[in-house]
Amino acid sequence: MTIAAGTWTVPVRRLAYPRARLIGVPYAGAGAAAFHGWPAELPEWLELWAVRLPARETRIGEPPMADVHAVVAAVADALAGFDDTPYALYGHSMGALVAFELARELRRRGSPAPVRLCVSGRRAPQRADDLPGICHLPKPEFLAAVRRLNGIPEQLFDEPGLIDVLEPALRADFAVCERYRHTAEEPLATGLSVFGGDRDPTTDLEQLHAWRRQAAGPFVLRTYRGDHFFVHTRRRELLTDLVGDLGRVVSSTERA
Repeated sequence: MTIAAGTWTVPVRRLAYPRARLIGVPYAGAGAAAFHGWPAELPEWLELWAVRLPARETRIGEPPMADVHAVVAAVADALAGFDDTPYALYGHSMGALVAFELARELRRRGSPAPVRLCVSGRRAPQRADDLPGICHLPKPEFLAAVRRLNGIPEQLFDEPGLIDVLEPALRADFAVCERYRHTAEEPLATGLSVFGGDRDPTTDLEQLHAWRRQAAGPFVLRTYRGDHFFVHTRRRELLTDLVGDLGRVVSSTERA
């Protein structure tokens, strides 16, 4: 079955007959381009799609969305057009929160569940945010706070005018995280892979380990040398581990 690219979902690596599909949700301020370097690190059987939120890339003229439930409802609608290929969800930082709530929204709809949920650089959703809120700050103070928190890749601040273009989406994405209030539900039935940087100023090991409560399936936690954006500096290691986790569950599903 051919899947058409949509407003919310973008093919990064499309395959004729994938064994599995990975759907990535980017971090705050980012778009589908956050995953453009991934295909070279992926096996030949794994297809890759990315979620593209409003107010970035080809959607730059659209107003940003600052409510996680509105975001996941729209993405869940988009995923309804996908075929029944086994799939996993991955998200980093804000993307981890969106991926988690997306898995729960799909369960509420009775849609096929992901075979694995993979999250990185984000505390467990039931853990309150102990960082100061910044989404309401005036622009200079907001951008300075983002920089202090290492909330987006540092090189974006070096591109003249780019940070100004990204600021509305970035502010909305921080609002998604800061306004989020966790509602308890049954743990997801899927397995869960959690990844973190050992020098991430936004998330510590205990906050990462607390994800265990959110899934009834096999749980694994790995940390790598690096800060919040270890996903760039340790990408090969991260993807090797992620693909290994996904490959094992896909093989198990095929044998069943």
